[in-house]
Amino acid sequence: MKPLLAFFHNIKKTLFFSTALLLTACVSSPQLSVPEAITHNNSSYYLISQQDLGSVARYFYVPKGESAEHWHSAIELLQDRNWQQRTLADRIALRKRVYQNTGVTHFDLYPHNNELVAFVIYEPTEQNKDWQVNVARGKDLPFCGFVQYQYSLKIAKNKKLMNMKKEKIIKYLQKYVVNKEIQNLSNSHFSWNCKK
Repeated sequence: MKPLLAFFHNIKKTLFFSTALLLTACVSSPQLSVPEAITHNNSSYYLISQQDLGSVARYFYVPKGESAEHWHSAIELLQDRNWQQRTLADRIALRKRVYQNTGVTHFDLYPHNNELVAFVIYEPTEQNKDWQVNVARGKDLPFCGFVQYQYSLKIAKNKKLMNMKKEKIIKYLQKYVVNKEIQNLSNSHFSWNCKK
């Protein structure tokens, strides 16, 4: 009698886990509809990597001939499915905290027309010899969560930059890269959507 009860108990467990797996598969997360290529500043960027961690998905684009490890300019689409229900203000406060805790000092994040506008300037390091500027625009999209478009540009230390003090380089990058790219992003149509 005991072996028969154990047999039925195992069948119940198997049915329970099979049902749970089936329900999980049926309730899939929304997936950002991403193109294979994106045009930015009259240049084409091609999808070379994507990573879906469940709550967040990332899509990385570079020009032909560049890679995820070696690039001069890149586009990243980020989809935060926003399971934590973060507001724009929450998101800005969190990023400011992260930047301050990691020693990043040249950044700004602010809301504009219910969207996030942001830039970060990274100084050269031992691992990354170039200056790097990231400019982003993001917003909440129906059935998607929070979606962000980020343009990144690496600027080599050329003769002109080598002769400038750090503060002057920051102002130069803000004027000729950040301001221009924020204007480009604000003028562009945010046409992303999600599929189930």
